[in-house]
Amino acid sequence: MGNSRPSGGWATTSDWAVHRPLITALYRDQNKTLKETMRIMEEQYEFFATLRMYKARFQQWGIEKKIKAEDAVEIFRQQMARAKDGKPSVAYIRGRKISHDRLQRYRYRAAAMVSEQIIMAEREMVHSPSKSSTTSSSHIVLRTPSPSPTPESPPTLAPQIDDPTDFKVLQECMLILADYIAGSVTSKAWQVASTAPVPDAFTWAHYIATSQGLISHNRTQEGFVLLHVCYDQYKSHLANPDPFFWLATYKAALLLAHSDPALGEQFMQYASNLTSIMLPSSHPFNQVWSRINMTGLRGIQQHAAAIFEAYLNTFNQYSGLLPPMDETSMIQMAFVFIQLQCSGMVSYAFTRDSLNAILEHLSRSVSRQFLLQEARFRMACLLIEQDKLDEAHATTDNILTWIDSLLESERKEFDHLRCKCLWIIFDIEDKRGNVKEATHAGYELLFKCQSLYGPTHLQTLDAISALESFHTRNNTAAAKKMTEQFDNLWPFFLSRAPEKAGFPHTIEQPWLHRCIELREDERLIDQVVGLLEEITIV
Repeated sequence: MGNSRPSGGWATTSDWAVHRPLITALYRDQNKTLKETMRIMEEQYEFFATLRMYKARFQQWGIEKKIKAEDAVEIFRQQMARAKDGKPSVAYIRGRKISHDRLQRYRYRAAAMVSEQIIMAEREMVHSPSKSSTTSSSHIVLRTPSPSPTPESPPTLAPQIDDPTDFKVLQECMLILADYIAGSVTSKAWQVASTAPVPDAFTWAHYIATSQGLISHNRTQEGFVLLHVCYDQYKSHLANPDPFFWLATYKAALLLAHSDPALGEQFMQYASNLTSIMLPSSHPFNQVWSRINMTGLRGIQQHAAAIFEAYLNTFNQYSGLLPPMDETSMIQMAFVFIQLQCSGMVSYAFTRDSLNAILEHLSRSVSRQFLLQEARFRMACLLIEQDKLDEAHATTDNILTWIDSLLESERKEFDHLRCKCLWIIFDIEDKRGNVKEATHAGYELLFKCQSLYGPTHLQTLDAISALESFHTRNNTAAAKKMTEQFDNLWPFFLSRAPEKAGFPHTIEQPWLHRCIELREDERLIDQVVGLLEEITIV
């Protein structure tokens, strides 16, 4: 297939005319590449022509292999119009049949602008069905397929469905992310060490959650400063994402929206705009954002559970959720699944299978017991939100009793859990109006944070801000001392941020944050507690 003149000479005008049907069938109808078509014509028919000759002839014959954007928009527009009438469709462009699979591949790989045009055209058909009679492109024809035991087209939309756009967005996001995962695993873009620390995405999400904690303690300025640090750090994660980056992005939008819907919308706009600036329009992240932006925050909230489970299932299919890792990393992974289960992000069946697989590899029984206590801690957090303070206190006391029952060498391992229990007791006594008990619990908490994390650690600063807010209501002098302490320590935290790429303190446990970051359901927490109780007993 070189450009040197063959011994038999180049194809003549009459040669092209004789072989036109065959060349057209190979290239257009059988979907052969141009090089494959050239090779077949040379080897089997002694037909010789250069690449440039083929392209010139195809242009003369009007053969177009690629689907043009305007043709794709028109096909999807007509499909929607027919689907509303309950009619399945097969599309033809200039008499060439376009398979359903090829159309779907085009759809979820399309540039953001084209994707938006497609969705808008479909939405127009849904809400303005009278426009379906508008004159369409003459070279595009949609027909009802012939009956077949294995029909090419998917089940059509029922006529009573008012707006299937949301469902299409969900479906396309899943397809795009599945391709992204497969490509990242195949190209070995994600490397997971056997002693891998908590993924950066977890640390980043924790800082976002803590920013909301500072805001709730009336440290609004500092909370937004920390949130700005998170926004700035998002750039480096976007440039070099780990396997959980997209889930962390999705969770961040949900978490911020839980505090304030306007914050959720703002983050979505920021992340989407930044992605369009840093990555090419064809990148999977831009393709996903182009779909999500059509449905907004409501779509993210509605599709979260399906997206999370589909992503994790695909990741498991290509890479396995449990690459070689140490016991601490497996516990961290287990906690992620517990948290997702409690907030309804994954199904019970997925959680059960994942936890069973993880717990089989844990060599220490205390590790399994710890996961059970963490699930119970989530119940205590929820009970506080429901003002069931006695039940929350009893649950927390049981967790502390478990910690105290351990060998002394094991107790220090669970100081983080003890610290979180002190947060719970402080919150309970504050809600009860027991100033003396709340003060005692609050200072015990602060001392524990200082000794465990250090005086300028974010966890310690969060505890100081909570005590400051508490004393503002009952002890002006004590509140002033907490204010001075926070104001003195906060600059030390900020001064280290540039040196440590935005995050001065690595979060070694994804479960470190003390409160429920997303809405959780008592029934779902009960399910995972029951599962872990059963596994732990066995």
